[in-house]
Amino acid sequence: MLLGELLVYRYQLITKDQREEALARQRNVDRGRRLGEILVDMGAVTESELRQVLEDQLSQRNPWESAV
Repeated sequence: MLLGELLVYRYQLITKDQREEALARQRNVDRGRRLGEILVDMGAVTESELRQVLEDQLSQRNPWESAV
């Protein structure tokens, strides 16, 4: 699951509008910056919350790996 989706749907830490605003900033103003950094700068999530969600995201099995 993508970070924005995790933050909106699984953890309910941000709204869809906040996600869209951060993505728009990433495309237009903050090119090259990571979505999580932008959301922290916006005050939408704390660094601690972001860290927890990223750890969860990284611990998920990669859906592209073949089941062996």
